[in-house]
Amino acid sequence: MLLTGDYFRVQINFQPFWEKPPLFFWLQVVSMRAFGVNEFAARLPNAMCGIITLNVLYAIGRKVHSEKFGRLWTLIYLGSFLPHFYFKSGIIDPVFNLFIFCGIYFLFSALQLTRSRTRFWKFVIAGIFIGFGILTKGPVAYLVATLSLFIYTALRSFDLSAIGAMRRGERIRVLEFLGYTVAAGLISLLWFGAETAKNGVWFLKEFLLYQIGLFSQPVAGHGQPWFYHIVVLFFGVFPASILAFRGIRQVESDTQSQQDFKLWMLVFFAVVLTIFSISTTKIVHYSSLCYFSITYFAARFALQLIDGQSKWTWPVATVIGIVGAVMALLIAALPLALTNKELILPYVKDQLTLEVLKANVSWSGYEFLTGVFYLAAIVAVLILFSQQRFTAGVITLFISTAICLQLFMLTVAPRVAAYTQGANVRFYKSLQGEHCYVEVLGFKSYAHLFYLQKPPVTNLKSYDERWLLEGKIDKPAYFVGKIIHADEWRKYPQLRELKSENGFVYFKRDVPDSSTH
Repeated sequence: MLLTGDYFRVQINFQPFWEKPPLFFWLQVVSMRAFGVNEFAARLPNAMCGIITLNVLYAIGRKVHSEKFGRLWTLIYLGSFLPHFYFKSGIIDPVFNLFIFCGIYFLFSALQLTRSRTRFWKFVIAGIFIGFGILTKGPVAYLVATLSLFIYTALRSFDLSAIGAMRRGERIRVLEFLGYTVAAGLISLLWFGAETAKNGVWFLKEFLLYQIGLFSQPVAGHGQPWFYHIVVLFFGVFPASILAFRGIRQVESDTQSQQDFKLWMLVFFAVVLTIFSISTTKIVHYSSLCYFSITYFAARFALQLIDGQSKWTWPVATVIGIVGAVMALLIAALPLALTNKELILPYVKDQLTLEVLKANVSWSGYEFLTGVFYLAAIVAVLILFSQQRFTAGVITLFISTAICLQLFMLTVAPRVAAYTQGANVRFYKSLQGEHCYVEVLGFKSYAHLFYLQKPPVTNLKSYDERWLLEGKIDKPAYFVGKIIHADEWRKYPQLRELKSENGFVYFKRDVPDSSTH
């Protein structure tokens, strides 16, 4: 968008990209306008989204429960593994999920009211947020929110204890649902409608076919068993996932509004988990909407412990101790293994992994202490809980997790990235400004487009890999392939091998002499 000046059409490699709508990319464009084309600018929108999300959790927690609950919910979200990493990424989902969650909250809020104009407009506001969700990632935003709405109201209609709630107006009126749906549709049409009017139905058709394909068949090798997301959420949202089980139960102090919100969070969790477990394409972040429900129920149990409404039990302590110790040991073992790789190289049989581990990465030797710190924190937490010091235990558990994750991101993650991506990033950056073609062979990557800062395409033939390999190119072409497939590319006599490094092999093809054609 920055290079073409066309902010209306999403493109990858200067070709129409039908997999995602543009809203998140617009945010990145604004960031890059301000801070340049770099990793910081690419990730800044999610960092800002993280700040907003934590404030939203605090505000909703305070509104539905209490100020103490709002603070606990914020702390627990910040101090759980995947939710913490989430906002340091450059993926679309944090913004997408925030819009959906805000839409869900306004649906809940609307159903707390009796027939009134305010109730109708809350449905409309919910639709506006869902519309922005559609503009961020697609119609699954409407699917998730609307299924949650219908299932919630259906459960309420069969719940004899909720007759009072039904009298308050939890039945959805046609006009309210239309207001919600029309609002979502109008917001999404700001781009989908204009795109279709300008360029025809091609984009919309390809976009919908891609969305269907995500559910009907594994995309890009992301097929996993049906229970994949259950495992991801159990370990990935630790420690919140362990506490969440106990937070589902109802306590006497729950108001009707709190019971309603609890049911919303249960339904929301079940809808998201079911949809993405059924989907044949399974990626870690697909179930990230569940983070809201898991951390909510964890906050409920934490508050119940602190207020003396629940008891600390040995099964919860045991699971926290075991999973926490495993996490701590893995965090410590990773840098220890990489700083002493000569001990593990003889046991590595995969050629690609072997080459990646040969990368020359500088370690201080103290990075493993992050894992030691976390193990000590887990022990301290278990002691605090055993002493019935629940406030100190909860705060220590989640603050120590947040500190551990931040230390890991600062000391270990960049070095791990140097093994897996360092050689390629250096190669692409070295070609910035050179009048050349760069293509990856045998694998999918966008890294060369970003780190090369590829200029607009002037020769459409360059999209043809065969032409780059064998055709009459008009400028030098560089190629990057995995070392395990190197022999396949070495068969091309016109390719000159430059080097092999960290599991990748690099080739150059010079412009052929005109006399040879």
